Amino acid sequence: MKTKKTYFLLIGLITLCLHTQAQERFEPSWQSLERHVAVPDWIRDAKFGIYCHWGVYSVPAYGNEQYFHYMHDEGVGLMNARQRHEQIYGPLSQFGYHDFIPMFKAEKFNADEWAELFRSSGARFAGLVGEHHDGFSMWDSKYTPFNAKKMGPKRDIVGELSRSIKQHNMKFFLSLHHENNYYYVKVKPEWAANNPKYAKMYGCLMPRAEWYDMWLNKSKEVVSKYSPDIIYFDAWMDSIPEQKKLEFLAHYFNHAQQTGQEVIFTYKFKEFPRSIGMLDHEMSNPDQIDPTPWLCDYTISTGYHSSWGYVRGMQYRSHRDIIQKLIEVVSNNGQLLLNLSPMADGTFPQEQKDIIENVGVWLWSYGESIYGTRPYVVSHETTSSGNRVCYTRKGNVLYAIFLDWPGTDKPQLLTALKDSNLKGKVTDATLLSVKRNFKCHVSQSNEGLTLTIPHGSRLPSDAAYVVRLTLE
Repeated sequence: MKTKKTYFLLIGLITLCLHTQAQERFEPSWQSLERHVAVPDWIRDAKFGIYCHWGVYSVPAYGNEQYFHYMHDEGVGLMNARQRHEQIYGPLSQFGYHDFIPMFKAEKFNADEWAELFRSSGARFAGLVGEHHDGFSMWDSKYTPFNAKKMGPKRDIVGELSRSIKQHNMKFFLSLHHENNYYYVKVKPEWAANNPKYAKMYGCLMPRAEWYDMWLNKSKEVVSKYSPDIIYFDAWMDSIPEQKKLEFLAHYFNHAQQTGQEVIFTYKFKEFPRSIGMLDHEMSNPDQIDPTPWLCDYTISTGYHSSWGYVRGMQYRSHRDIIQKLIEVVSNNGQLLLNLSPMADGTFPQEQKDIIENVGVWLWSYGESIYGTRPYVVSHETTSSGNRVCYTRKGNVLYAIFLDWPGTDKPQLLTALKDSNLKGKVTDATLLSVKRNFKCHVSQSNEGLTLTIPHGSRLPSDAAYVVRLTLE
């Protein structure tokens, strides 16, 4: 019996080895990296993710998450951050940004509670900012002492959250914004930050070549330790030497081959080929279908005091705003990544939780029109009566998602659904509702599809209204 078990074990190991050898390793060259699938189907099915800007900047909670930069600005800066900082905390010769670190305790942070909130809100991938421009790593790093395990919270935040997110059946997302740290602040001799022991935080105090090596080591480290499914790079990646970027991507893709993951990295502008990564539009999106899938990252805050990280007095978008942005993005072949802003103690303001829980209510009710869909021939239109409609499709089902309630017994001519676009007969039209669906009347022509919601239909939502059209 033991001999038989050993035989099958050896066969399994040999098969695994042959499979591994059959996968050609990625080399640090553009030609080799182009073998990587830039946008796998799983994210096109997932559509909606959540991440968080959370770090040392959550302690002063003023201006925005780039407080690190603006507190050193000798001009007016953002909301007079420099002047306010010196009035409250003292001159920069006595109180530097690093002095906020002991105040960043994350004493109420619970990774499972975060993951439960994300999942209940309809997210299919989730994570956080691993390191922002301030140079403070939110993971247990051996390449910088300025990390959440050694200082501040004294916890491996990335490690805890990655485990919880994966256990809640979501893909793990991690963003890295430290690529531009070297240029971000020029430390002056009279400032407290001008000390060699802070060099790995205030990157400009390091020799540039040494800083680039640290950038590469930290980036590879999070891949090896946490196996993220998505890594997001913020702007100014053109400041990193090309060979460093190539080496990182080869490491990431080879690691994914070993773990069996279909990984993604995102970037902005034209910093990478679209054949290798996923283009990100920050707070914006194409207004028509882009045939190559893309990402939109979008924050929950708005108004005069808008910020990606938590600030006192911040204002928020409504759940309706977020749902309609998601619909708009998906109809144009994108995926939406929503940013939340936890407080320094690791908790979310109740208003943020209420907003995204209501996003989740809509997605759990009408998510069939979002998850797993692909673009229709036309992404959207505005009817002659002024109603905005977006379109998604899934097999022989087409979804007309009204952003404005069209009312009952009011025929709506949807010109995007003309016969030449539909290429088939609509056999069923149903207004989706949480308790009872309603059959709608339709008629087709070369001008479009005329749809009428029947009298007595209840208003099914306060955000968007889904009509499911089944084609023969």
